[in-house]
This record gives sequence, C-alpha cells and structure tokens, in this order.
Amino acid sequence: MRRLRWLFQPVLIFVVAQVSWALLMFVWIRWYLMRNQEIDALINRFPLNDSLATGQWVVLVEGCILMAIILVGLYFIFVSLRKQQKLNKLQDSILSSVTHELKTPLASIRLYAETMLLRSVSEHEREKFLRRTLAETERLQKLIDTVLISARMEADRSLREIEQADILEIIYASWKRTTERAGETRIFSLERKISTQDGQFVIPCNVHQLAIVFDNLLDNAVKYTSEKGNIILRVDASPSLLRARLTDDGMGVEKPHLKKIFGRFFRAEKISQKKVHGSGLGLFVCQTIIKAHKGRIHATSDGLGKGSTFYVELPRNSADR
Repeated sequence: MRRLRWLFQPVLIFVVAQVSWALLMFVWIRWYLMRNQEIDALINRFPLNDSLATGQWVVLVEGCILMAIILVGLYFIFVSLRKQQKLNKLQDSILSSVTHELKTPLASIRLYAETMLLRSVSEHEREKFLRRTLAETERLQKLIDTVLISARMEADRSLREIEQADILEIIYASWKRTTERAGETRIFSLERKISTQDGQFVIPCNVHQLAIVFDNLLDNAVKYTSEKGNIILRVDASPSLLRARLTDDGMGVEKPHLKKIFGRFFRAEKISQKKVHGSGLGLFVCQTIIKAHKGRIHATSDGLGKGSTFYVELPRNSADR
C-alpha cells in the first residue's frame, strides 16, 4: 500500500481529473461532429438500427466513466483541502500550546533568579529557590526532548544508539525520580514480580528513549491524579516478556478517547478545561518509541473520574534487527 500512496497525491488527482474532463469534452464533440449529419439523415429515412443505437450507448458509457473519474477526483481534492485546513488549525493550536509550555518554566526560572539577585534571602530559601529552578529546568528539558524526539521518530522510525541495557533499571530510575519529586503529594506503590534467572531484563535498546517513555507515563499519572491519590506501578518480567502496568485513581479517560490519546497533539476538551499542563505529544512519543522497540502500549479506563491504567509490553528480542 505504501508504494501506491503516490496515486493519491492531490496534485496528481487534480491533473488526472482535468485530463479526464478534457477527454470527455473531446470525445463528445468529436462524436457529435462525425455523427450529427449521418444521424439526421437516418432519422429522416429509417428508424434507428441496432448498430447505430449501440454506438450511441458506447459513447454514453464512455462519457459516464470519464465523468465519474472527474467526480471522484474532485471529491479527493475536497477531502484533501479539508484535511489541510484541519492541519493548519491544529498547527496553530500546537504552536500556542508549546509556546505556553515553554514560557511557563522560563518565567519561573527568571522569577527565582531575580528574587535571589534583588533581595537578600536566607540559606534555606536560597536552597528552595535553586531546587525549584532545577525542577523547572528539567521540565523545560523534557518538553524540548519530547518535541525533538517526536519530529525525529516521525521522520525516521529506526532506533539509534542501541546498547544492551536492563529495562528494569530504567523503570526503577524513572520511578525514583518521580517519587522524589512528588512523593509527598501522592501515594506511590511499587509491585515487582521478576522470574528471570538473574533478576534482570537485558535487551538491546535506546536507553534515553525508554527513559522518556516511563518518565512521561509517571508524570502523567502525577498530573492527572489529585493530591493524596494512589499511583501503583506493577512490573512483571518473565524470561521472554516484560510487562509494566501503571494504575492511578485520577481523572480517567472517556472510552471513545482511549485510542485517540496516543495521537499526536491530542488533548481532550475536558482535560484542557482543567488547565493541566501538556503539549499533547507525550503519549504519541511513548507509542512511537515502544513500537520501534517492537513492543505494545495501550490504556484502559472506566471513564472520567475513575482513574486509568497504562500497559507497556516489551519482548526480549525487542530491538533485534
């Protein structure tokens, strides 16, 4: 199917439609000039014979076919224009969202820096400001990484910088970063069931990309779960397959949106109304990275306000080529 995509290019369809229209007009005009006098003479002398009638039907069928090609071509052009309009609107929304996401941590960093420069602060306050500045810097870095990886993975889905690594260590490192940052505001639980011989799950993978996957999933769980809400991560590792299940009792997802949430820049209206920060790229990047590792990611939820669960599966031969 990919080899035939060029057949559905709007420019090509437009050219074919115009050529079909021109051929239709040419056939009808030629037929009319060649047959007009002969048809008039036959009508005056005799009834229409079968061969002549058949010839007219052939021309009529040819005209109908060419007209159908024109209509189909115009339909594809119309659909393409609608998609382009939606894409333009989406790009404007994306630009506004990403710009806001970039401005927010920058404004916080500037505020903390100006506070320490313009007035005397205690050592305790200084340390607090520096920690917040570092947190905002990390948030800014994650957003930039997410945007860059989204563009790179869309252009080239092949993995780079492959190395042998223990996926369990990557997951535990993300878990540790998240709990240290939000441990006092949420109730975290980690469950492990490891049945591999050495207690590891080593595969060829891109460590940085997989870290982004679990960082994004855990960050989302924190963002969409209210204070003192529960976040549970269960990790099961067999000799051939690793399964990670992240459950929260937070905002939840409407069932019609369970597949859409992995689309690029998708953000549900009710989530946007709650002013939860996000670019709409995180889950798209997660799915792209997991697919590149030949794994699977999906989500379940009973609806808004009923929490959600995200599942990640990675096979032992995930990045083998």
